[in-house]
Formats: sequence, structure tokens, C-alpha cells
Amino acid sequence: MARRRGEKVPVFVVFSGLNYGFQGTERILKKYGGLLGQKLSGATPGVFYGCNSPKPPRATIAETEGKENTFTGSRVSSFCSADKVDSLKKANWVITKAGTIRGIKQAGVTRTVHVEMPGGYNYTWNLNKEELTHVQLLGIELTTGSTDNRVWGSSPKPPRASIIIQGQRTSTFIKPQGSVIDKAIAAGWSISGVDYDLIPNAG
Repeated sequence: MARRRGEKVPVFVVFSGLNYGFQGTERILKKYGGLLGQKLSGATPGVFYGCNSPKPPRATIAETEGKENTFTGSRVSSFCSADKVDSLKKANWVITKAGTIRGIKQAGVTRTVHVEMPGGYNYTWNLNKEELTHVQLLGIELTTGSTDNRVWGSSPKPPRASIIIQGQRTSTFIKPQGSVIDKAIAAGWSISGVDYDLIPNAG
């Protein structure tokens, strides 16, 4: 079935305490934004984009029009806030549950780690065991099964720290915090990718 689209706009929905940002459409935002729990991103802190995991629920409905509620042949499908799921179901929307949250590695050749980002969520990735020796200096924390609000592959990304030790180059993310960055630089690390607009406390 055809889907009527419109101008793209940056919006976000809320689930599990996270502000999941994505490129929505102006038409859906205006017509269904309140029902879906979608809001314009603007300067809202803690909004991230392009996240691989986790994903919010998706709501879908066939559009109707006129007194007879005639099916138009068009469908609306977009992400929704978790607290809107019940009301959407009552309004005959079909809810597709979010995919499974990516698991963490606590054994083997890599370990799952994270740094806290502005807005209170944890940017998460895997490090090999050799790189784990640098985690304390770089403000990186080991991720455990009890850690909430972990986000994989999103944007904005933390700054990167790199160093050459005995001819071997190590490069990974660093916590976006001024004091951590200063200590890393003093220890001989090079820092890149500091975005002072998206990560204001990196200075």
C-alpha cells in the first residue's frame, strides 16, 4: 500500500527513560504526533539518533477518511512513546514491539563497556581485553547485566582518544567530560571528535 510522505523533521519518542530521536515527517507529527507521543527534538537534552539497539515500539494503522471511514489505501507507520501504547491499541493501531536489546559480553576476547553521555544514557560498545587496561584513565566503565539505559551505535558519539605505545596504536572512545579529557591529554593521549554543541560538558 502507498504511504503518503512529507517533509522530514527531527523528532523523538520516549521509552525506558530514553529519548530516541529519528527523522519523522511533518505530516505525521501534525496529524498524529500527540497520539504517538512524538515531539520535535529541538534543544531537548539527551536525544540520540541512529541507534542500533534498543528500538522503541512502532505503531501502524490504515488511514481512513470521510463519514464512512473509507480506507484510503494509505498506511501510517512510525515509532511511538512507550506510554502511548495502550491508548494507540484502543484506537485500533497495530503495535510492533521493540526488538530484543543487544546483549553484553562479560567473557571471551571482548568486554562490553560504556561511557555516560549528557542526558543520562550510556553509550555502549565492546573493547578487547588488551584495551581494558585504559578504561579507568578514559572514564570508561565495564557494563554489567544490571546496567540500564545502554545505547548502541547512536549519534552523537563520544570523543575518541588515541595513543601509540611500543609501536602499537590504540584508539577508542573517551568519556565526554573535561576533567577526564585533560587527564588523558596529560598522559599522552590525542583527543579528537569533541562536539561542543552536542556534548556541551566536554569542555
